[in-house]
Amino acid sequence: MAVLRRLGRLRRAGAGGPGPAPVDPGRVLRRRRSPLQLALGGTLIVLILVVEALILRAYVEVSRSTDIFRQTSYLDGFLVNVRHETLLLNAKVEELPNSRDVQGAKVRRGLLGQQLSQFEGLGEGDPRIEDTLRAVLADLERVDQAIAGVEANPTRANLERTAARTRPVFRRMNVALKDLYDREEQELFGALAGTLNARASSERLLVGFSSLVLLVGVALALSLRQRVRSDFARAWQALTAEVDERKAAEAALRASEERFRSLVQNSSDVITILDADGSPRWHSESVRRVLGYDPEKLLHTKEWTIVHPDDRDRVAGFVAEAAMRPGVTAATTWRMRHRDGTWLHTETVAANLLDDPNVGGLVLNTRDVSERKELEDQLVHQAFHDGLTGLANRTLFTERVEQALATIGPTDVAVLFVDLDDFKHVNDSLGHAAGDQLLVATAKRLKSCLRPGDTAARFGGDEFAVLLERVSDADAASAVAARVIDTLHQPFGLQGRTIPIKASVGLAIGRRGVDDADGLLRNADVAMYAAKAGGKDRFELFRPEMHADMLQRLELEAELRHAVDNGELVLHYQPIVELGSGRITRVEALVRWAHPQRGLLGPLAFVPLAEEQGMIGPIGRWVLEEACRQARCWQEQFPTAPPLSMHVNLSGRQLQQTGLIGEVAQALEAVALEPEQLTLEITETVLMADVETVSQRLNDLKQLGVQLAIDDFGTGYSSLSYLRRFPIDMLKIDKAFVDGIGRGREDVALAHAIVNLSHTLNLHTIAEGIELPEQAAHLATLGCQDGQGYHFARPLAPEAMTELLEETLAPGGFLLRPAEAVAST
Repeated sequence: MAVLRRLGRLRRAGAGGPGPAPVDPGRVLRRRRSPLQLALGGTLIVLILVVEALILRAYVEVSRSTDIFRQTSYLDGFLVNVRHETLLLNAKVEELPNSRDVQGAKVRRGLLGQQLSQFEGLGEGDPRIEDTLRAVLADLERVDQAIAGVEANPTRANLERTAARTRPVFRRMNVALKDLYDREEQELFGALAGTLNARASSERLLVGFSSLVLLVGVALALSLRQRVRSDFARAWQALTAEVDERKAAEAALRASEERFRSLVQNSSDVITILDADGSPRWHSESVRRVLGYDPEKLLHTKEWTIVHPDDRDRVAGFVAEAAMRPGVTAATTWRMRHRDGTWLHTETVAANLLDDPNVGGLVLNTRDVSERKELEDQLVHQAFHDGLTGLANRTLFTERVEQALATIGPTDVAVLFVDLDDFKHVNDSLGHAAGDQLLVATAKRLKSCLRPGDTAARFGGDEFAVLLERVSDADAASAVAARVIDTLHQPFGLQGRTIPIKASVGLAIGRRGVDDADGLLRNADVAMYAAKAGGKDRFELFRPEMHADMLQRLELEAELRHAVDNGELVLHYQPIVELGSGRITRVEALVRWAHPQRGLLGPLAFVPLAEEQGMIGPIGRWVLEEACRQARCWQEQFPTAPPLSMHVNLSGRQLQQTGLIGEVAQALEAVALEPEQLTLEITETVLMADVETVSQRLNDLKQLGVQLAIDDFGTGYSSLSYLRRFPIDMLKIDKAFVDGIGRGREDVALAHAIVNLSHTLNLHTIAEGIELPEQAAHLATLGCQDGQGYHFARPLAPEAMTELLEETLAPGGFLLRPAEAVAST
């Protein structure tokens, strides 16, 4: 208070009129320091430095003790691990006579080696550690020798001798490690004791000097009392500066308010202040740009009239909730009408500032999110629809099936699985772009078969599905399945060609409130596979026994994968007879599966499955090699007869394989069979699957010298121009045309046309499926060279075929029956 009074007198003196000159407060407050003050100050500084040095020394001692403890503890930890692993190895060796676990002892030896290698790196430069490690490693070499001896001779006697021989070795190792551990601990405790003594000495000195510092400080404080005046003067200056700073801050605040007002008025978001009852009090200028309304005029209209009627209740609840809860709400979207009449999707966040005296209301921040909403709708549509056809995808279809089954009603629910037959041939021959066009056309035709409430979906590839939500019975659903197949049958023009769309359809009926979606979809899938197995281009209604058929199919597939390795495949041979002479000139190899439980299975029971699952390659390779071997065997057995030409069927997948040429060449070379004595048969459908690739592959095969034949000719859609591109030697007339001979002129004319076409192209003709003598006779009169079928012989096992060749062996070949008998029978 005395200082303040003195300062007041000085100020009044400076502000008075005539009289003594005003006194400078700075000169009055300033005082020259006395020698005592300087001495006390110097002493205080020296004492402070000494105290700081003592503190630093104590810190150094503490750091040194910490480092010693950390290093020694780390070494001791590794020593404990090494000793522990040594004891475990010792125990493992002692248990060898009983456990014979030599591998376990080797594992323990490896773990001990790892611990020793880590410990060796930590003890570099310490002679005691290095000496101990050398001794332990020397003993460990003896243990390694003992383990190697046990591994070479794992007899019980040798195991017992080894255990006894290694006991002193392990004892030495344990003693050496324990001695090292004890020495390390002694050093640790000695170093810590020295450090603690030094620290105690430093602390005593620190206490003494600190007391001196305190005394000197008090004396200096008493002598520097006058310094308070100068501090008061500095406080006055600071107060003046603070006033100036506050004025500057107020000016900056006004500028900030102007800037904030400008930002709010020009913001892209609409800011609205509502009173506690929800009535609008203020709109920002941006409402004009976003919604097209004048802010002032909008205040005099009801706020909720521009909200979509379906959203008004939700908006009212949102405002009421925001008024009851402090803080900021989560963003909520609703629709608001633009001044031009369009509806915009908006997103609003509310902040409850009712208790804020500067606002006193609810602040709504609203922005236009129409573009984002449109993008979200597009993403949702893409997530639940197929990008190519626009149909529902698997996810959306499954959800709708679940919803349909969950609702209660008098009608049933039906699901159709539609799989396009041989769609891969279109992709391979015409390209994927053409395949996509075919899929889009299929989708349009599927939708044309459905009612407004039904759903069509694409699951991927050539798989489609249909949901019929209201069907009265299975007959009604079957009628839709038949209509789908008939609609798809309508020709489809693609790249100048007419492509028929064929499909296999599986149909399953589900009861509402009883069946589940997964089961219904699975049943439809099973029925679709049954339709394919039944010949394709048809539909099948699911029956419970189809599950058993599917399980059998899976079991058959698993067993088929090992059929070649297990030697279960066999070949039967059917003779091909020269119709003019009755001689057996060719033999076709037909694969059979001697199943251990199901007996002898024909090719239709497993070959389509092998092609579908990619197993036809190994099977086809075995058939080719075995047929060539058998053909060569017959040549050696009947050297005087003309060699028989062996016919072997090639699948479409085999023809696509790049290694086919090498496999054929290897099969011929392995048995020294002449290439012209091997005929490879390819179906007409396979030829047209990928014309370019097939043509190149056939030309490569033809360069080997083998014969090529088109099997089942007349069942595909090849044209004469395509036939001329392929290096074909023979045509085999399909059994369907042979069956009609004798029943009508049309069937005879078809067979006659094929024979004439063959003669025109200079191709050899073979008729398949001859079962009646009149068929053989008529084909001979038409000019067909060869024939095969049950009329001559069924497919025979190798032994039976050999007997038939022995029985028919005659001068000039194997004479099955005289030529006149064939013509007159």
